[in-house]
Amino acid sequence: MDVTYLPEFDGAYLEDSYFLGFVAEGANLRFRCLFALTTGHANYAPPLNGDQHCYREGSILVERASIVDWKAGNPAVLQDSDGTFDLGSIELYRRAPNAFRVVTEWFEALVETENISLELT
Repeated sequence: MDVTYLPEFDGAYLEDSYFLGFVAEGANLRFRCLFALTTGHANYAPPLNGDQHCYREGSILVERASIVDWKAGNPAVLQDSDGTFDLGSIELYRRAPNAFRVVTEWFEALVETENISLELT
């Protein structure tokens, strides 16, 4: 089965985005992130002084999620110089029309949903 990057997330550079945690909201899963935005994103602004990218908080919303598979990772919690915790990166791939693979240092999950989206706060 081919694994492809999600075109729905154009404008968000997930490779340099940060995973902040996740929340179950009824039947939905929300993966909280600090997204690195590219110049092609509507909410892009020049990076703040000292930042490599334009960063915006938001989440990946998985509506009516059905967990197919969940594997624990081997996380290392690091604290950045500004005191915030660095929980690592997040990767997201489409595995089938309604199946998505979410990979962090904390876990790897295969979820099924008909709707997955990026929301900025």
